[in-house]
Amino acid sequence: MNRERFFDSLKAGEVLPCYLFEGEEEYTKESALHALREQVLSGGFADLNSSVLVDPPVDALIACAETLPMMADKRFILVKDSAHLLAAKAGQGNDDKKGSKGDEADRLVSYLSNLPQTVCLVFFMRGKANGTRKVYKQIAKQGGVVSFDPLEQKTMVKWMAKELKGYGKQIDHQTAEQLIFAVGNDMHRLSQELGKLAASAGDREGVMVQDIQDVCAVSTEYRVFDLSDALVSGQTARASALMQDMLREGEQRLMLLSLLQRQYRQLLFLRILTAQKLPQDEIARQLAAPPFVVRKLQPLAARYSMDALKKAYDLLIETEFLVKSGQIPEEGSLEQAVYRLLALQMEGRRDA
Repeated sequence: MNRERFFDSLKAGEVLPCYLFEGEEEYTKESALHALREQVLSGGFADLNSSVLVDPPVDALIACAETLPMMADKRFILVKDSAHLLAAKAGQGNDDKKGSKGDEADRLVSYLSNLPQTVCLVFFMRGKANGTRKVYKQIAKQGGVVSFDPLEQKTMVKWMAKELKGYGKQIDHQTAEQLIFAVGNDMHRLSQELGKLAASAGDREGVMVQDIQDVCAVSTEYRVFDLSDALVSGQTARASALMQDMLREGEQRLMLLSLLQRQYRQLLFLRILTAQKLPQDEIARQLAAPPFVVRKLQPLAARYSMDALKKAYDLLIETEFLVKSGQIPEEGSLEQAVYRLLALQMEGRRDA
């Protein structure tokens, strides 16, 4: 089931004997785990009826599950990172198929098919579990696999609005997209930044784009976008300051070169696709980028001719190749590329 079905079932008071929480979206996964624990455990004996096991032997897990709850209907058992749900390591084969590990998997599968009604057992995996394992298939057969995949853009914007509503604040769709663009789509980080934005807004009801600029810890990718904006605009002082700030904060030149190269590749492809008069949604699909990112990039791409963008992209490819092949040192490589890009932009202005 997906996260929505899980929360709906929880609201209806339905609790299964066994769950597997898996998927890349850790924030919602942890929120669901907390909500389930609160649903199962109540009264003054919650801590006594709760256990956390990390990759336990099957005997230890069974012994824990067979322990009767104290003054409650159920025990809550959290099993983290079970080896029976992980991918087999190289050279080790599949534990489901050989030796004592395979026997352990069979015993666990057998036990899970007849869990006592006095327990709620949750297997919690960081990232995706191995869907080929016997234990996974057994939990899926019982309807207990809950997948927490990354939220779609629209769903994430709605979630952000709901979070800010708890602070008594509002955020419009465009500002929410700007925040995702600025800090990334990790929900743990977004939750922290939303709290900072609510405080920054003060007496204002609405969060503004300027608040993001003032208080948010923006991602390196976003700062490289700012650097690209300064380069495309021919703002030498601003471009130099942005570059030096990132270097002082410990960003690696080669990594920044790679991000800058990716930025110019997107600008070039965007210019090509725009010239073909494709709709914005189709451009976003072909670039594998959200539509709001395309909207941010379009004004930058429009400032370059197709030829100038090709030259800029080739320049960055060449610089990265020269560094990686040892023909020029990494020290100073980014600075050289940035000033050559500025010179290219000035040259384009003279030719216009």
